[in-house]
Amino acid sequence: MMKKLLLAAYVMIISLVNMVSIHAQEISPYLFGQNHWLADRDEGRTGYLHLLWDKVEASGVKTIRIGGNGYEHHFPSREKLNQMIDTIRSIGAEPLLQVPRSFSALQAKELVEYYTKSESRKVNLWSIGNEPMLHDRNTLEEVHEFILRIAYAMKEVAPEIRIFVFDGANLKVPAYAALCGGELDITGLKQNGSWLIDGISFHNYPNGREFDRDDIVFTGPDKIRKEIEILTQLIQQANAKHGRAGEEALLWGLTEFNVTYVNPNREISGYGNPSFLGGQFIAEIFGYGMEYGACVMNPWCINETDVVRTDFGYLGFPREFYPRSSYYHMQMMSDYLTGKYIHSTDNQGYVKTVAATSQNGISLLIMNQHAEEDFDFEISLNGQGNHSDMSLKIAVDAGIEKTYSGSIPNQTSRILVFNKAGELQREVNYSLGHNLKNQPPEVK
Repeated sequence: MMKKLLLAAYVMIISLVNMVSIHAQEISPYLFGQNHWLADRDEGRTGYLHLLWDKVEASGVKTIRIGGNGYEHHFPSREKLNQMIDTIRSIGAEPLLQVPRSFSALQAKELVEYYTKSESRKVNLWSIGNEPMLHDRNTLEEVHEFILRIAYAMKEVAPEIRIFVFDGANLKVPAYAALCGGELDITGLKQNGSWLIDGISFHNYPNGREFDRDDIVFTGPDKIRKEIEILTQLIQQANAKHGRAGEEALLWGLTEFNVTYVNPNREISGYGNPSFLGGQFIAEIFGYGMEYGACVMNPWCINETDVVRTDFGYLGFPREFYPRSSYYHMQMMSDYLTGKYIHSTDNQGYVKTVAATSQNGISLLIMNQHAEEDFDFEISLNGQGNHSDMSLKIAVDAGIEKTYSGSIPNQTSRILVFNKAGELQREVNYSLGHNLKNQPPEVK
């Protein structure tokens, strides 16, 4: 019940904030997510998830998606699914359960009925299908058909659940535009007194086989931001078309993402998924979720170390399973960037910032992604540009007439926590050096 109330409150706050400004966005209590992969014997492979849940809990994760291509084609048995959901619940996270697109209406009804009748095992967040148009597996008309078949059946049983669609491999704009307010519009349909569809979701791995460091710093994040901007615009138009506001406004999620879909290596000082820079990339995308009001964001994945090219996990090899950069960046953001997103800017392309404000004060994440250059900086907490001689100038829209100066080394991420008077309370540093030594962030 508490999780359901939190979701309803978040949806209402997001709707109200959107009417005012994108610069003061409530951060979803479900934002910081992960994907349940790779469990032992999934696809006949060796997995270690059963050994990792203490570490997963400590990462600050809020939602864990049970989905993806493996579970789309080999849906877990009821016994295994019960165990998965119970484990996710036991660490204080919310499951997001994917219904395979091959399910009949009867199968969908039975599944939803089973996982909504028990409060201890109740699933509130659902999705339908996984990357159905990748390699032209399904046409848009077929996607439309299976969404309607399954969603109508699900909402007939439990109108209170939240359903996301359709987890495309990327934001194929013509398809999403058709389903979200266009000629095959599903966003205005209702079933059993409830909106049929509650959210729109997609995936994005912006880099392929050939890419370099600057693609992670610039090109990749820009691709994802542009797709988010397009999707949120489509959602705003659909909300206006159908009068969806408050708790009824459409949600959105990025339910799979990482640096690349073909991991090149495991070099910590490199630029693959397991690299230090890869963790900074994940943090930047989480920042977009905060800025544009995402409900859920789920990188792929917890642990998958058996093959280099599919090594996407935020936990490393057995037996130690050392947390990687993507783990610690998510943990830092989940721990310190709470409350509301607030706008921040800087004047250096290789530096990224994300800021938030809560009743406890203001938190700022600064990421220096430059491979060699350190920066002296000055932070203005009143949101205005400053005229200092520092090479890095940061403005945070916190409404406080206060500045703070310091320096940040190359390949370093830093969290600064200020009180409401703009006085520094805490500093957290995590660098390539920490990562190379398998050390956690350093708190001062």
